[in-house]
Amino acid sequence: MMKHALKRLIRAYPSLNLKINVTNNGKDMFVVLPGLRFDDVDHTGQPDIWRVFDMINRVEHAAFYNGVPFLDYTSLNEHNFGSIVKACTLEVKKDFYETTTPKAPLDVTVKLAHIGRTTFTTVCEMSCGGKMKPSVRIKNMHTLMNLDRQEVEEIPFWWRNRFRSNEMDSDKQHIINITPSPRPETAFLHPFAVPLSDTDISQRTRCSSYVRYFFEVASIASSREHFLSIKNFNEFHIKSMQMLYFDSTCWGDALTSACWEDTHPLTLHCNVSKGGKPVWYANVDHYSEVFGC
Repeated sequence: MMKHALKRLIRAYPSLNLKINVTNNGKDMFVVLPGLRFDDVDHTGQPDIWRVFDMINRVEHAAFYNGVPFLDYTSLNEHNFGSIVKACTLEVKKDFYETTTPKAPLDVTVKLAHIGRTTFTTVCEMSCGGKMKPSVRIKNMHTLMNLDRQEVEEIPFWWRNRFRSNEMDSDKQHIINITPSPRPETAFLHPFAVPLSDTDISQRTRCSSYVRYFFEVASIASSREHFLSIKNFNEFHIKSMQMLYFDSTCWGDALTSACWEDTHPLTLHCNVSKGGKPVWYANVDHYSEVFGC
C-alpha cells in the first residue's frame, strides 16, 4: 500500500509545475516557490511557522524523488533503503517577521552537510524576496532504514563514497546533539488523537504535525495562565527549535502533549507521549522583541 501511495505522490509532483534543480554532483538542490499563501499566515498576521516548516520539508521530500533525484535517493530505495528524520533544528531570523520583508518569491535550497555511520544530515534554507541571506534554516538528521525489516542500517559504502568530502568530514557544526529535558509534574497536559490529515503516505504522523501539537498545547496553556513568563504564546516570535523523534505514531493514535517552562523565561519545552511513553520532544526559544507592529 505504501509503495503504491508513494508512486501516486511522485506522479503528482510534476503537476505542481515547480522546477527542482539538482546540481551535477547531486549534493545540492534549489527551487523557487511562488510565496506564502493566505493559509500560511496566522491570525496575528505573522507567518505560521509550523506551516513554513512543513513546506520546506515537503520540498526536500519532493527533491528526493525528482527526475534527477537529490542525493540519488531513488537508488537508495532500489537497494531497499529509506530514511526517517530522527532529529531536527529550526532557526528563524528576525527579518522574516517584519511585514516589510516580502514573502514572495521564496528561494529554497537543500544541501548535504554531514554523513555519519547510520545517518546523514541535510541543511534546508529559505530566502525571501530574492534576498541572498536565508531567513529560515532547518537541519534534518535522517536515519537510514531497511524498508522491509524497519531496522536501522549503516550507510552503504557506495553511497558514502560518492557523496562524502574532506570538508564534510572535518565540519562538526552540522552534527545534531539534543538532550531532552525531563517532564516535570507541573507540566500542562493536553490529550488528543492523530487525524488522517496529519499523516504521510504510510499513515504515520508527519514531522511538522508534532510542531503544530507543540504550538497548540503552548497556546492553550498560556491562555489558561499556566506559565509565569509567557502570558500569550501567540504574541511571541519563535527564534529557534530543537526536536527529537523517539518513535513513530499513526492515524488514530491517542496521544498526550505536555508543555512546561524552562528556567529561562523565553524557553518552552514539550513532549508528546503515547501510553505514557515519550515519542517526541522539542524545545523552543522566543525573541524578546515584538515584530511586525
